[in-house]
Amino acid sequence: MRFSAVCIGSIALAGAAFAQQRVKETIISDPAAAAWSFEGKPKVKQVSAEGVPGGKALLVTVAAKGANRWDIQARMKVKEGIAVDDTVTFGFYARADKPDSGKDTAAVHVRVQRGAAPYDAAIEGPLEIGKEWTFHCLTGRSKLTLDAAVTEVSVQMAGDKHAVAFGPYMVTKIPASGPTIKSGLPCGKALAA
Repeated sequence: MRFSAVCIGSIALAGAAFAQQRVKETIISDPAAAAWSFEGKPKVKQVSAEGVPGGKALLVTVAAKGANRWDIQARMKVKEGIAVDDTVTFGFYARADKPDSGKDTAAVHVRVQRGAAPYDAAIEGPLEIGKEWTFHCLTGRSKLTLDAAVTEVSVQMAGDKHAVAFGPYMVTKIPASGPTIKSGLPCGKALAA
């Protein structure tokens, strides 16, 4: 299931400006094809997202906890590969529309991985999505070398019953041979109310 409604022209413009400002950190996702693509059986609908670039998001409802957290997931390709020890960052706007009963956040598990068996991860980890629009990031040093044809991002959502709204995303890398710098993405920043 592919949803390109969130493929927003403003993220492409932001990406171009970002690339000019931070020549050592490169964008490896394709801003022109930054659509969320879902597997499993989530309910997905486009919603307004005031303050998020492009003003739109996709509300993804997981009706029941899955047997595996990857039973419902978003999988997105990137346009460049990564090497061992590259610093890779996957960042995206999101907010928990309806966390699971008794919880204040919605848990997802993020992986930058090989998109075929054995689906090994270059980087991975859990993220907690709160009720406010925030630019969430997973950053780490790659454990693998993967060429572009097999590199993808997976956001696994079936660990709980919840509804999460997803806005634009971006994937970047800083080469291991480059200077030690931090990502220029707005990681952890909430949108102004």
